[in-house]
Amino acid sequence: MYNRVLFIGSKKAGFKVLKKMYYTAPDKLSGCVTVDDSLDSRSELEAIKSFCNKKGIQIDILTGKCDLTESIDKYEPDICFVMGWYYIIDEKLIEQVRGGFVGIHNSLLPLHRGFAPVVWAMISGDTETGVTVFSFDKGMDTGAIWYQQKVAIDTDDYINDVLAKIDEKISCFFDDFYIGILSERIHPTKQKLDNISYGAKRTPEDGIIDWSKNADDIYNFIRAQSKPYPGAFTYYKGERVVIWKSKIFPFMIQGNPGQIGLIDSVNKSVIVVCGNDTGIILESIEKEGKEISVMDEVKSLKYKMGE
Repeated sequence: MYNRVLFIGSKKAGFKVLKKMYYTAPDKLSGCVTVDDSLDSRSELEAIKSFCNKKGIQIDILTGKCDLTESIDKYEPDICFVMGWYYIIDEKLIEQVRGGFVGIHNSLLPLHRGFAPVVWAMISGDTETGVTVFSFDKGMDTGAIWYQQKVAIDTDDYINDVLAKIDEKISCFFDDFYIGILSERIHPTKQKLDNISYGAKRTPEDGIIDWSKNADDIYNFIRAQSKPYPGAFTYYKGERVVIWKSKIFPFMIQGNPGQIGLIDSVNKSVIVVCGNDTGIILESIEKEGKEISVMDEVKSLKYKMGE
């Protein structure tokens, strides 16, 4: 039986997991370890602190290299659950905790190990992804699997839609499996050794659109990086423009990639030429931090996207 459970994590996803752990088995949660990420726009530090204070949960807020050694020695956990932790956990620490460290990864491991798994899945045009609860080992996302569930990536889904589906599956894990792990009635199975893939770390600047790609690829690229992520972007008349929503133009459209191929005043739409005689309809764009009308911004055929 794992009686002392430690939460380690941050950000919105981590906060959700912390709350599920508390409400599912409050007597088992011995503490919370998070990071001072208050300068990050995605930070949930104040919400995590407030929740822990209200519920009487001990909390450590780490800075710098965020070494977990002191926290592990302090709480002496039987098992640790990790979500939203972006620091290397030493292998010796993993071995020190009897039940190890259990993480939640938003893919169907061993597919899309590493960084930004849902983003890479959507950019790749995958029709499904999922969530995997797994044990940490010395590799990157290579440990044994406790729980895995698929979710569909529908053709009109944007990344926030897919993340919402994954959240439902994570909630189901805590409802149906979490107590079984703590009571040691459920045991993990080794990962398969086929269909392995990895994703590299992404930065906001990786969101620049390559208009020479076909419309299917660009559409996937745009929806994979929509809110809550920084967004896919291009340049128009020398100014950066974020494209939040788009559609695939259903007809062949010939021209140079990035060229404004058509301004349809009847349907109030702008079509940009992509590779292989395909096109993208721009639906929602942003400039200088404000969402603006596509028709108000694009009034001429003389300028190209990407310049």
